[in-house]
Amino acid sequence: MALHKRFQSSRVRRGLAASVVALAACGLVLARAPATAQHVTTTTTSASGDGIAFSGPALSGTFALSHSTVTAGASRLFGEIRLRADKAGQVERAPLALAIVLDTSGSMQGDKIDQAKRSVAKLVSQMRDDDQVAVVHYASDHEVIQPLARVGTVREALLARIRHLEANGGTNIPPALKAGVSEVERSSLDRVRRVVLVSDGLDNGSRQSAVRLAKNSAGRSATISTLGIGLDFDEAYMSAVASSGRGNFGFVKDAAALARFLNKELEETANTRVRSVKVRLDLPQGIRLVQATGAETRVTDEGVEILAGGLFAGDERRIALEFRSMAEAGQQLSITGDVDWTVVGGDQARAKVAGLSVVGAPAGVPARRNAAVYASCMSAFASLRQLAATDAYRSGDKQKAFALMAQNDGELEAAAEDAPPKMKQALERQRRAYRSTKGKFQAAPGTAAGRAAAKAATELDAKNAARATF
Repeated sequence: MALHKRFQSSRVRRGLAASVVALAACGLVLARAPATAQHVTTTTTSASGDGIAFSGPALSGTFALSHSTVTAGASRLFGEIRLRADKAGQVERAPLALAIVLDTSGSMQGDKIDQAKRSVAKLVSQMRDDDQVAVVHYASDHEVIQPLARVGTVREALLARIRHLEANGGTNIPPALKAGVSEVERSSLDRVRRVVLVSDGLDNGSRQSAVRLAKNSAGRSATISTLGIGLDFDEAYMSAVASSGRGNFGFVKDAAALARFLNKELEETANTRVRSVKVRLDLPQGIRLVQATGAETRVTDEGVEILAGGLFAGDERRIALEFRSMAEAGQQLSITGDVDWTVVGGDQARAKVAGLSVVGAPAGVPARRNAAVYASCMSAFASLRQLAATDAYRSGDKQKAFALMAQNDGELEAAAEDAPPKMKQALERQRRAYRSTKGKFQAAPGTAAGRAAAKAATELDAKNAARATF
């Protein structure tokens, strides 16, 4: 039968309509990409009443709630979004646009600047000819020593410029970071964009400016990662920039380890599978967002917009959300929404989130909790609290730091009581790590031991706030 005649058949039309309804009920629909991309068919596997699972080109994930019933009135409710990028397989690697923003202030003199120059030169040597690179160095002022260009065209000349860099002056990050971002944003949209900021000192500029710049950059699909060298840089500043830029934050005690960090950044960038991942949740009256971790989150008139950025092959991102529920007894509140993403070098896709519901429990009826989701969210939010504790310690307020850490210990212990075995073990590891950190925080914040402890704690919890680490 000819194709156009098949569509004239009422039986076929009814079958197609039923198929679309079935897909929507499971949580996803067929998504029409813009005219410049192919049409994408997404599929799904429905889960329990607490959550749904979705899958599509290069990306899969879940969205689950911590409770299916909550105590009537004001109650805490948590949501967990897991995003997983497929492994690369035989997929051709995307071309890159990478900017290195390197600290060459006076504190980098000697072995630090020598090691840093060797590390950056090694990175440039490892990049492919058709990749694009830009290099900015900064102290009190900054200079773009290599505007964004094809690596194969500028490699030898750039390596010579890197060898001649010298260290002097102060540390002023925001203008240099802006220059690096501006360079990668000149690249075509088919390239994976990343900026790596390296510093060993305290910034003379504004943390707020750098964080705002990182947020704006991530919204335009340019990831920003940061690396602190030594014990004198501001870890709260650098981790906040990386978090806002949806990149990595690292801490190394000396510049010799810089090469490993840069190599990891190059590998992740080269293996990026999806970018511009955005989750939109429509919240009903009676549910409001309190806090979130793992991605940039914005409250809009329609609900919540979550900007997760890009994921490399095999990467798994955890986004934890805390809501305040005001469900009345017997009232059902439902959260709906969708997930949008772009496959690197390919299509755009959309998965529609079917309604996840929570019901207010009548008096005397206990709330029903998904122990795994609850425990995972407790772990993520404990890391946010631990970051605040580390900031308090660094500022000299040990009393506040230890109070926050004691709160963490109690909440993690309570969450572990009915958690599944693997999650219970993870929470116990997290508690042990925090007890070890507390012991290290007995040192004065200004000592070498205290500064090292604060930086190591920040690195650990910055990771766990976005990806389950323990």
